[in-house]
Amino acid sequence: MAKDQYLAGKLAIVTGAGKPNGIGAAAAYALAEHGANIVIHYGKSSAAAAETVKKIETLGVKAVAISVDQESETFGQDLIQASLKAFNTETIDIIINNAAVGTFYPDIESIPIKDFDWMFRTNVRGPLLLVQAAIPYLASRGGRIVNIGTILARSGSLPGSVYSATKAALGTIALGWGEQLGPKGITVNTVVPGPIETDNIFPEDHPMTQKFRSEQHIKRNGTPMEVAETILFLASPMTAYVTGQQVYVDGGLIYP
Repeated sequence: MAKDQYLAGKLAIVTGAGKPNGIGAAAAYALAEHGANIVIHYGKSSAAAAETVKKIETLGVKAVAISVDQESETFGQDLIQASLKAFNTETIDIIINNAAVGTFYPDIESIPIKDFDWMFRTNVRGPLLLVQAAIPYLASRGGRIVNIGTILARSGSLPGSVYSATKAALGTIALGWGEQLGPKGITVNTVVPGPIETDNIFPEDHPMTQKFRSEQHIKRNGTPMEVAETILFLASPMTAYVTGQQVYVDGGLIYP
């Protein structure tokens, strides 16, 4: 069945969307199903990004893959200018800040400062640079920014404490973005996934997965597309009066 093309003609940039099984690729596909043209930002795997582009183009929209280092100080300007050039436009409608890096440690003492800086540089500074560069081109009365957080920022995780902190910071900084951009009709929201089935990050036998199961109403991993549908909703015209929100896609986790 043909989908309603309420995003027809709009341009969406989805960072970290190169992996076909990831949340970013699923979000890109969901946006494209409703007519959006897509920039697939990726880091290193050009073959995987090309596969994602090919799948999206079967929907009859235009998609391009652009590789820019999110750690770079020129990340935002480089990605925005490459996107505008690729689509011969001066307007960007949707930004999905999905790309992130992370690693886990057994205890506080084992966290290297270089890794701390790497995660904050990529996961917090990168999205900030992208939004800063995009502001002159963001469509007024309909621009959408959606950040991707993590349930670990709320449920707690010693091994993932730094990664979780970056995602918490991104969610908080977005509140300030919404304050500035709201009067222009641009919304800023955060989607917070729980355990999602992406490349076995949350296998059933993992202790963290078992902890989630004991605290969930819906006792299973979610799918990338279930997260993507929430991203789509927040990127759509239906949410013009929704901003500054964190929307949890976590199976109804109960928190302390």
